[in-house]
Amino acid sequence: MFSGHTKTEWTLVVNAWIVGGMVGSLCCGSLSERYGRKRVLQANAVFMLVGAIVQASASSIAVFIVGRFLAGIASGCATGMVGGYISEISPPHLRNSYGIGLQISFAVGLLLVAITFFFANTSSGWRYIAAFPVVNAGLFLVLAPFLMVESPAWLLEKGDHDAAEQELARLYGSSNVQLALEWMEPSGNTDLESAPMQEEQQHKGSVLSLLLSPLFRRQLLVAIGVASSQQISGINAVFYYSSDIFKDAGISDGRVGGVITNLLMVLPTVVVARLSERYGNRKLLLWGLAGMFISAAGMTLSLALSIQALSIVFTATFVGAFAGSLGPLIWSITAALFTDSVRATAVSICIFCNWTCNLMVGVFFPYISDGMNSYSFTPFMVIIAFFFMFTRQCVPETVGKTTEEIQAEFRKMREQKTGFSMTETAN
Repeated sequence: MFSGHTKTEWTLVVNAWIVGGMVGSLCCGSLSERYGRKRVLQANAVFMLVGAIVQASASSIAVFIVGRFLAGIASGCATGMVGGYISEISPPHLRNSYGIGLQISFAVGLLLVAITFFFANTSSGWRYIAAFPVVNAGLFLVLAPFLMVESPAWLLEKGDHDAAEQELARLYGSSNVQLALEWMEPSGNTDLESAPMQEEQQHKGSVLSLLLSPLFRRQLLVAIGVASSQQISGINAVFYYSSDIFKDAGISDGRVGGVITNLLMVLPTVVVARLSERYGNRKLLLWGLAGMFISAAGMTLSLALSIQALSIVFTATFVGAFAGSLGPLIWSITAALFTDSVRATAVSICIFCNWTCNLMVGVFFPYISDGMNSYSFTPFMVIIAFFFMFTRQCVPETVGKTTEEIQAEFRKMREQKTGFSMTETAN
């Protein structure tokens, strides 16, 4: 791409996008709470547009790094906002399925990029790939004012009931506005459901202080754990270095390995929505983590014994297990764990942690790989085992439950813990 660049410069190229993603994901929550989801996503499209133009026209690696950073901001903001936005505009029984659609779009996009490398090279063709987001951003900026609605949940939080009804009418039709309002304005039929809402309304302070209060602290920790597990469990290590695995197995063209890996990411993802409706998100997470652990163990064993064909099989099962669990489910789970008033900020923090874990794997795994050689996936086995236990003990089921029911479960757990502590103190 740029002749004569140093290893440090190329490291900055790779990580500038991730750092930009961290910035975008961390900032989008507070901005969307203040200005609304629609405005922030429209402004984010400008970052996407500018980042693509800067990268495609870059004459030096320094300028390209700036473009990567701007594109990363756009990606971070999108990943930090879209999952929560989908949850806020979807009917309760479809929120999980629609949230999984976000991961399908990611997987298909990555596959298309992998395919384009058969027609573009690193000397000039890469500029067309870098410029393609101009089309995405341009279409979004043209169509969003007419097709996109502001989040009715956000409008209700701001007290603009009339505007919320107008947006709901656009989504569901005028005859269904009252039904949709019932989804977003809980009636509080039981003390278990109404008490958390009363505590939330009585809280004095910022959204962040509310998230750190006992009312939402457990939900935030669980959501951060789920979001972090998606990246730190090793999927990007597989993607970053799969070309070496395929090369050792006799597939010398890295582009072929890239297409195979990305195709394996797409296929399970498209059926996850149906599986989650039948078995629930929690079971899928546990099954996926178990499959990833077994696959990582198989990869380690096959690499240690130099059985290259077997290493490809376990690489495929690792990606498949991820694509059927952690990959698509974090977007709907993290959004489902919070109420409308804190969801944007909470999901923003969770996805920031997700991007941070992405950076950690990208920075440290090459050193782990050099030091541990065939056993380089052993640390991921330990991490996956930890998150299996974490999911089993801490992550509730979210499929088929309203926001109020999920909050009631957390309140019940908090009261049980408090009651236990008080008993212990009395004794």
